[in-house]
Amino acid sequence: MPPTPRMVWIVIGCNCLIALGALWLAWQLVKLRQILRGVSRALLNAERSTHRVLGGAPEVIIIGQRGVADLRSQLPKWNQQRRNVRLFLTLISWIGWYGSRLRRRKR
Repeated sequence: MPPTPRMVWIVIGCNCLIALGALWLAWQLVKLRQILRGVSRALLNAERSTHRVLGGAPEVIIIGQRGVADLRSQLPKWNQQRRNVRLFLTLISWIGWYGSRLRRRKR
């Protein structure tokens, strides 16, 4: 059975609808590509800025860790010195207290 003119128009109409759908999809993909290009550029700029700001951070962190380690290693010595100063101040206050009692007795 040969195709009738009505069937030909139906096939042409379906092909046109498919072509319009493909054209719309292609347009959406082009817009998506532009959006993704902009996002990519923004992320690269953010990465560059972050790298400029934080590029030297590891060295600074290592220096800080060394300083903290040095302080912790010196803490026992500082505790001993603090005990010595406390003992000295206690001794001075006792001498002052005992001296004031002696002065009162002499009067």
